[in-house]
Amino acid sequence: MRAHRRFRVAAAAVVTSLALVVSGCAIQSNGGGSGGGDAKKTLTFWNYYTGTQLDWLKGQAKKFEKDNPGVTVNLVQTVGSQHDQKLLASVATGSTPDLFINNIVVDFPTLVGGGVMLDLTKYWNALPDKSKFPENAAWESDGKVYNLMSYTNLLGLYYNKDILDQYGITPPTTLDEMTADMKKIAAGGKYQGVALSGAPTVEGAWLFAPQFLGQGVDYCNISDNSDKVQAAFSRVAEWKKDGLLPGAAATWDQNASWQQFMTGKYAFGLNGNWQLGNVKTASFKYGTTQFPAPADGKSMVFPGGEGFAIGAKSKNPDLAWKFLEQMVMSEQGGESVFQLAGSIPLNADAAASPAVKEDQFVQPFVTAAQDTANWPKNSQTSAMQKALGVAVSSVISGQSSAADATTSAIKNIDDARQKGGGGCS
Repeated sequence: MRAHRRFRVAAAAVVTSLALVVSGCAIQSNGGGSGGGDAKKTLTFWNYYTGTQLDWLKGQAKKFEKDNPGVTVNLVQTVGSQHDQKLLASVATGSTPDLFINNIVVDFPTLVGGGVMLDLTKYWNALPDKSKFPENAAWESDGKVYNLMSYTNLLGLYYNKDILDQYGITPPTTLDEMTADMKKIAAGGKYQGVALSGAPTVEGAWLFAPQFLGQGVDYCNISDNSDKVQAAFSRVAEWKKDGLLPGAAATWDQNASWQQFMTGKYAFGLNGNWQLGNVKTASFKYGTTQFPAPADGKSMVFPGGEGFAIGAKSKNPDLAWKFLEQMVMSEQGGESVFQLAGSIPLNADAAASPAVKEDQFVQPFVTAAQDTANWPKNSQTSAMQKALGVAVSSVISGQSSAADATTSAIKNIDDARQKGGGGCS
């Protein structure tokens, strides 16, 4: 794994044709824009958070205002699907927000190329807590840091302990063990094997990719590892054929598959750490473990979560960085986002805090966060994921064989990568 995540992009000129239309609503505002003056300043923070994540950000904004008299943090909600376009348009009008979040996997190449992000290298290198973060917390382009991750969301295996105890089964650590366990349980005729998202989307791809990531296979070298990819598709086809995975999973997103697991009819559920709060309402005993490892490989998943950046045209970059340092990248920031939103903090001190360390169910996700797969740095990463999601969904539904799914997935992923410039790093 490289020391930092890198992506080489060419400067984008398309932003000059965009006009800014801010249709988001201000959650808190004592003034507009990026403000000025010595006594009073306003930080504008664009975000698309909802629910507990928004509650966390609101709380951090209030804390920052209290600690910094005269400063107002103006949280502006945007529509997620329009977020990157609004950011690109803000460059053309010279009015980028001081701070913003972004879907780091999909948006980073576009936003860096569009000149939306401020170079954070000097701030990052001077951060006292820099050594407390894993190397992939900083996202780079041409050797400069533009985006930071303070937390991550990861996949793991939930299991119904009541079912496993009935059959004398211990939680599996490999996919082969998991397959054998599901066959043993299914033979009893009372329960089903696994609930997972097999939707023909990025969600289905995110759930499927760990079946070969731990073997050193990813979107960048998938065409050189067709045998491992086909083995993963064959495994899923076997699950479907043997009744361990229902065909309906071909359309399930993560929430739908979670609802199925919570019925108590499934031995296993592949899902994320954001379900840790929801699983507490289960009518059965449960447990968590890392995503089972593929043959001759290790457990490895792609990291999810948002990136934090400062707008290239911010009039208060030092104050914006102060917010990131104190409210986002700090131990308090990491611990609070875990407590309120269930996200896994990347700050080592926060990850070792009692709130995190004493929660046995979150530990597999914390462990997974220390060794994650690298996302490709390509403007068509989303299309690559969609291609894999469509392929795995077709196998689960019975529309494609493992061999055909492998061929189509590799071709469509390679085509998307070439459309994005051919590079991955």
